[in-house]
Amino acid sequence: MKVKPLILLTQTTCQKVLAIKVLNVKFCTFNVMEQANNYIISGGTEGKKRLNLLSEILYPYTKALLENNGITSGMSILDAGCGGGNVSVMASKMVGNTGKVTAIDFDEQIIALNQREVVEKGITNIQYSATSIYDIQFKNEFDIAYSRFLLSHLTEPRTPLKKLTEAVKPGGTIIVEDVHFSGHFCYPPNEAFGQYVELYSLAAKKRGHNPEIGPELVSMFKEAGLKDVAFDVIQPVFASGDGKWMAYITMDKIKEAIENTGVADKNTIAVILTKLKQFTKDEDTIISLPRIFRVWATKAN
Repeated sequence: MKVKPLILLTQTTCQKVLAIKVLNVKFCTFNVMEQANNYIISGGTEGKKRLNLLSEILYPYTKALLENNGITSGMSILDAGCGGGNVSVMASKMVGNTGKVTAIDFDEQIIALNQREVVEKGITNIQYSATSIYDIQFKNEFDIAYSRFLLSHLTEPRTPLKKLTEAVKPGGTIIVEDVHFSGHFCYPPNEAFGQYVELYSLAAKKRGHNPEIGPELVSMFKEAGLKDVAFDVIQPVFASGDGKWMAYITMDKIKEAIENTGVADKNTIAVILTKLKQFTKDEDTIISLPRIFRVWATKAN
């Protein structure tokens, strides 16, 4: 069966979520800045490979999102939680030599890899910085502040949203993309896939994160005093190709966090990975990305 990727605006979750034995799980919040070891998905070189793959899958959607929000030559852009720097590079081409992109991420290793790449590619209008979103002090500096898959990994997402708002000029635009993770689905229902969704959510919540933040973003934008708040929802779905493998790859990259937070042991994780790999290889199955809410608004003059 060969099916092209689709964008579904709504759907019902079709996975079968089975019970998993959870040991001493406590959902908590932190009043301190997140440290690198609080992020549940492995970073560094291997993490960048995953981010590069995800960005390739989402490239046409994010490019259109930026275009629809008026990105043009000469603009200044803030890419907060830039990860592998893929959106930063995309934006740098869209703003041209007269524009600039400032890209931040807490992962020093990924930032170093990004810096090496732009030098190799001869890109001169991106400035990378290994900085936490909590520590930025920009005021009325950017035309657009953008963030993808950042707020769901933070214990206090309203503070970073305030930082993004402060960073843009009056009349500037704030754009955030983030997940509604329970909207992640497969067909037909699969035990290992359901366990993956369950374990991701448990590990994230145990570290005080919110993998369900997507639908909350609209109200968060309004609470921040932003105007003309708008949103859409996308969800690419795959019967083959790299997009179909994102669930398996993500499960592999969160296995340490799952074990370290005590929500499942190493043997259980290995079994899930084996079964999820088999399911992904099956040509008669489909797997989605998590449901993605994309919200944008304007800073008041």
